[in-house]
Amino acid sequence: MKPPHQRRSREMIDRLLAATTQVLDERGYAGLSTNRVAERAGVSVGSLYRYFADKNDLIEELRTRSSADVLTDLTDALTAAVAMPARDGVRHVLAVLVAALKRHRAVTTAMISEAPLGAHGNILPEVERQLAQVTRIFVAVHAPHLEPAEAGARIHLAMGVTLNACLRITLEPPPGITEDRLIDLTADLLVLGLLPDPLARA
Repeated sequence: MKPPHQRRSREMIDRLLAATTQVLDERGYAGLSTNRVAERAGVSVGSLYRYFADKNDLIEELRTRSSADVLTDLTDALTAAVAMPARDGVRHVLAVLVAALKRHRAVTTAMISEAPLGAHGNILPEVERQLAQVTRIFVAVHAPHLEPAEAGARIHLAMGVTLNACLRITLEPPPGITEDRLIDLTADLLVLGLLPDPLARA
């Protein structure tokens, strides 16, 4: 994407990205095209190509913006979680992450479901890095006696559980159970996996 330098250019980019989100939500990645985005945005396809090379360029910019938005919410949640009991803090972070992913459901769905956009682990790499950094602090505070290799293994596995569980809750929830209950179950699994000492989980 060409970087915008003027307000009009920034407004055009925002307009094109909003149109991309709408087309993705209605038709998925397979139904996304630059022609459809331009039509939805009410501009010529030539205007779109001034800023985006193709539909993957549109998707990548949406992913970048989605990651930034999710990270903002996640940073606030992690800051608040520090003052909470271990299990409450973990649950709070999960709930915020699920809510943020739901706001960006269209682009997240496209990135998971459609080739060549990558595997689950590459959807929001910045989010996973932020989670991993804070989880290391969390484990150091609540389980300081864990050997470094053991702590590292637990954190590594927890990252896979966290993002994949939140994505499943957001995009493919099982029938007959509420979102709150799914978040509770995920929090219980994570705390059990990260903190071997029952007293540290309180």
